[in-house]
Amino acid sequence: MTNHSVEDYYKKINVLHDKAIELHRERYKTSGSYDETRCKFLVDDIKYMARLIYETNVDMERNFGK
Repeated sequence: MTNHSVEDYYKKINVLHDKAIELHRERYKTSGSYDETRCKFLVDDIKYMARLIYETNVDMERNFGK
């Protein structure tokens, strides 16, 4: 398994955050209705990303940007 920098780890977490915001916006649209299929897809995608983040090895010795 590849070791990732702290920066890479941060980027993965940022993608997870963006997907969570997208899910929240879809579920709580002001129009009152939402796309249930899209929400389920986003939940599955978030779970997958969370697993990737959990399994990521972070190399604390790696320099910024490498």
